[in-house]
Amino acid sequence: MEENCVDEKVKQDTEKILEKYPKEKDILIMILNDVQEKFGYIPKKAQEVISKYLSIPMAEIYGVITFYSRFTLTPKGKYNISICLGTACYVKGSQKLLDRAKERLKIEPGEVTKDRKIFNR
Repeated sequence: MEENCVDEKVKQDTEKILEKYPKEKDILIMILNDVQEKFGYIPKKAQEVISKYLSIPMAEIYGVITFYSRFTLTPKGKYNISICLGTACYVKGSQKLLDRAKERLKIEPGEVTKDRKIFNR
């Protein structure tokens, strides 16, 4: 039930963003940028709404989102952490640091905590 409410809110907010754009495929990146600014990522429900509005397949929207590193399909946290795993960092014990962070935060790299405060890059 809660997920439906969230989806409905995403749908409404996305439709409001789309009101200022013509139904032209060429403006997809501008729309995606506005959606990302609004939500912090591009939710699947927003992609569905955009797909219908612009009459383009979801696969094409997904392709654009995954092509540009600026866009993301997953929510990020308020605080982002990144632990170097390069050779020099690894030799100095960065794997232990990563393991401890995963244990304490209960998330893997690429995930966000349940409260959406910390994102582990």
